Amino acid sequence: MYCIGIAGRSGSGKTRVATELAHLWPRAGVLATDAYYRDLSHLSAAERGAVNFDAPAALDWELLVADLARLRSGVPARVPRYDFATHTRMPEPAPLAPREVLIVEGLFALFDRRVRKMLDLAVFIDASEQECLRRRIERDVASRGRTEAFARAQWERHAAPMYQRHVFPTKAYADLLLDGTAPPAGSARSVADALARIAAGSAAR
Repeated sequence: MYCIGIAGRSGSGKTRVATELAHLWPRAGVLATDAYYRDLSHLSAAERGAVNFDAPAALDWELLVADLARLRSGVPARVPRYDFATHTRMPEPAPLAPREVLIVEGLFALFDRRVRKMLDLAVFIDASEQECLRRRIERDVASRGRTEAFARAQWERHAAPMYQRHVFPTKAYADLLLDGTAPPAGSARSVADALARIAAGSAAR
């Protein structure tokens, strides 16, 4: 199995590129770190809305690392399903079988050293803050039950400062840097070409 990590600012296009990559490799799988947000069902709705979801502590790292290790060793994983409208986990996890290529995508895909050690290729995608904010508002309003005002406030309060503190520094770990405003299909092809070079190098040794 080859494992690719794709990180970047919220709204930079990580999911789009991961989706295009999955189309290139029929036997590829996608593991979204967003699925590993901690279950907040024990909190009130108001308390859930105040949580900083752009901080690394919002993720269940132990479960994410364990699931990734299972998949890398050829063992299926049961990936949590997260409801972003209510900030809770759904009752039944989603089964994910080991694949020839596994794409780990999310804000913090390159944040944890244990995850980075299991990656064959580290990718960082970036775009302007204005474009990323526009995309995030569009997504949050369309699929996460947010208002534009709430999305903008959350960006200023959490997303923007957490990007500078926790996400941007992981750019230093990337083997490949991509422009988030480029067509996703072309970016996916760049990732595929980079992985092909890694595979060729491994075969030659």
